[in-house]
Amino acid sequence: MALKFIYKVCMMNELLEKLFQGKEGNILILGLFLTFSLVVFIIVSYQIDVNFANKITGIVISNVFVGRVPSLSFGYTANLSHLVVIATNILTELILVSILYPFFVYSFNGILKVALLEDFFDNVKAKKQEHQEKLNRYGKFGLFIFVFIPFWMTGPIVGSIIGYLIGMKHYVTISIVFVATAIAVTLWGLFLQEIIDFLLVFDAQLVWILLFILVSTLLIYRFKNKILKLLRKE
Repeated sequence: MALKFIYKVCMMNELLEKLFQGKEGNILILGLFLTFSLVVFIIVSYQIDVNFANKITGIVISNVFVGRVPSLSFGYTANLSHLVVIATNILTELILVSILYPFFVYSFNGILKVALLEDFFDNVKAKKQEHQEKLNRYGKFGLFIFVFIPFWMTGPIVGSIIGYLIGMKHYVTISIVFVATAIAVTLWGLFLQEIIDFLLVFDAQLVWILLFILVSTLLIYRFKNKILKLLRKE
């Protein structure tokens, strides 16, 4: 029993050493640091202003599970400032990239497999094949545009993984993704605030109804495969 425990501890230590070594390990450390900073900020906010903290939490959750546009819309509908809405969204997306990118590298190299992420990684590989020629032709600029345009199965996470698959260096890929994400979120934020301010002139309740419809539609689309599987089982 003691030998098994010691063996497991040794294996765990060996895995941790592999996870935190190299450039991908540094990116993971950055992701964990940003996550820790965001969590601390939210916890402190709850001690100062619960309503504000709830809104920040809502932005983060919306971005993770639904996407950038609904998250930005939620922030502006909740009457938060440009700085807060845009900064929270940028930070959330950078965290996702900084954590999921290294995990893809580990999975690709056979160091660590995360069952929940394998289907997503397979879809990204297929996406890479689809855009292989364009990405090879335009290189860094092509990756920037791919991340900048917020269509389904594009964006920072997918873009960073594709950057790795086409042979870009870790730090180059992450730098391009970070810059493209910051610019895209800022421009989308400015655009969406104008629309929401216009709609609020008519009725604030209308904005919340439209946001609910948008989020519901995106959630159904995002998880449609899982929903269909559950229906087939029944």
